Amino acid sequence: MRDEQTELLEKYEPLFYRVLIDCRIFRKNPDYEDYLQTIRLAFIEKNQSLDLASDEQVTLLYRYLCWRVRDLQRRQQRREALLEKLTRYEVDQEIALESRIEWEDYLERLWPKLTIGEQRYLFSRLCLGLSMSQIMTAYQVSRSTVLKWKRQLAKRFTKT
Repeated sequence: MRDEQTELLEKYEPLFYRVLIDCRIFRKNPDYEDYLQTIRLAFIEKNQSLDLASDEQVTLLYRYLCWRVRDLQRRQQRREALLEKLTRYEVDQEIALESRIEWEDYLERLWPKLTIGEQRYLFSRLCLGLSMSQIMTAYQVSRSTVLKWKRQLAKRFTKT
């Protein structure tokens, strides 16, 4: 089974490189290997449901892999834009470096399970130390929206 997957990966490796090129991810990109690995994993996942003997299925596979890479690129761009916006925002209180590292580690493990609002609230509150009004200003949302994010987090933590 392992050898079959390895052979398939080797056979379709040029397709993976084509996907990266079409998504404008070149070898000089620091995340190049991460994207390539993501494509390989997505290929193994999708391979089980496709019959790659037909050209139509290979085209569908190509589109699926491109979609996965572009989805990752969009997520990364949103995260970077959010971090850039928040780091430009002035923080009234300074948080100790050790405390900040601990919170960032905890958030990294928790992050995928949260909604975007919950992520924004946690990051702003815990990592940057922003107050409720500063969070409202940074994201240009109402007070009720920020309170909703806070309630959702409280509800999530009381369930676990």
